[in-house]
Parts: sequence; structure tokens; C-alpha cells
Amino acid sequence: MNAGFYDVINSGKGFLFILITGYFLYRFIRADEKKLIETTRKTIESRNEAKRLETILAEINNIVVITDKHNHISWVNKAFEDRTEYSFQEVAGYNLATFFVDGETGIDVLSDILAKKQAFESFSADVRCRNKTGEKFWVHCEYSPIFNDTRDFTGYMGVYNDITGLKESIENTTKENVKLREIAWLSSHEVRKQLVNIIGLSNLIKETSVIEDKLRILENIRQSAIELDKIVHVLNQTVGYELELAPQPEKVI
Repeated sequence: MNAGFYDVINSGKGFLFILITGYFLYRFIRADEKKLIETTRKTIESRNEAKRLETILAEINNIVVITDKHNHISWVNKAFEDRTEYSFQEVAGYNLATFFVDGETGIDVLSDILAKKQAFESFSADVRCRNKTGEKFWVHCEYSPIFNDTRDFTGYMGVYNDITGLKESIENTTKENVKLREIAWLSSHEVRKQLVNIIGLSNLIKETSVIEDKLRILENIRQSAIELDKIVHVLNQTVGYELELAPQPEKVI
């Protein structure tokens, strides 16, 4: 074989190498292009989903507050602004307790909340709060930690449900129970004590024929009756006051 033939063969090998190399480069580029398109699509979907979630949270009636990993406010919904009368611009970057938590909330409750947040736990708690004008109210909060795609902690989301009416109802019921216990104690001890005295003295007066003794017994009966009247008066005052405070049924016309 002459030199020209070998030159053709070598030239063909070089062309084939270039062709194969170009093919694989094309495949790699296409693979990267598809990966980029898929990543972009997922990013857009994630952003759309986040936007939808933000819209939902902004419109619900419950108060929603999102804090960053330093427990500083990073987002609130309209319900928060309406209930507390603070705008997002006023509270952004501050600790929630600065504006929201009332000073009468127990330190044990606040310590428990802080400990569970530091442990990245999901939990709930009842907290007493105040708005911008000083009005106090109660909320039941569900706290949920927030993590990004790489499972790094980024903050907390708190969803607050106003339970002021429920707390006031429980408080009123507790007060009523205290009053009922007082009434029960008066009825079972003081009233019974005077009644026993009157019954005993009434039996005793039958057994004596001495006028002076009868007069002394009658005076003791009178004193027991006076004491009994005082107790009944206290009971009437207590029950009457409670009835005045109790909501009256509406008249049906």
C-alpha cells in the first residue's frame, strides 16, 4: 500500500473521532439543557406554590405570624394587623413578645415556648396578648418550625386562634363554682347548726315547767332564729347578685 492510502485511512480516523466527540458533547449539552429546564420548572412551581400559600394565609381569619431563626418577625397576615392594630412595617424585625404578648402571661409559659422553639418542636400554647391600644385578649397558638429544601431551620410559623370568649366563660364558671361552694358550706354548716339549736331548744322547753327556764329557752330560740335569718339574708344576697350578672333569656314575641 502506498503512502496516499494510509493518509486517507488516518484522515478517516480523525474525522470519526471528531464525529464521535461531537456526538457526546451534543448529548452532554442536551442533558444539561434538560436539567436546567427541569430545575427552572421546579423553581417556578415552588415560587407559585409559595405565592398561593401566602395568598391563603393572608386571607384567613386566624392570625398568622412567621418569624426567622432569630425569632424576629418576618411576615404577618391581615388578620394580625386588624386584631393588634399594628402594621407589618411597625413590627417587622422585632421579637413578637415586644408587641404581642401581655405582661401578665406567666414566665413559665414563655420559658416553655422558648425551650420548645430551641428544640425545633411543633407545639401549642395559650397566650394572653394585647393590641396597640392596650386591649387584652387570649389566643391559642399552633407553632410549627420551618425548614428549607436542605432541611436547614429558617424560622417558625404561628397560627393564632382568638379564644377570649372561651377563657372568659371558663373564668365566669370558676367564679360561679366558688360561690356555689360558699352557698353549700353555709347551707350544710351554719344553717344546719341554727336549725339543730332551735329543734333541741324546742324539745327542751316541753320538759320544763319552770317559767324562768322557759323564758331563757325562748330567748335562745330567738337568738338562733336571728342568726338563721342573717344566714338566709347572706344566701339571698349571693344568689341574687349572681342572677343579676347572669345573661337573661330573650323574650319571644
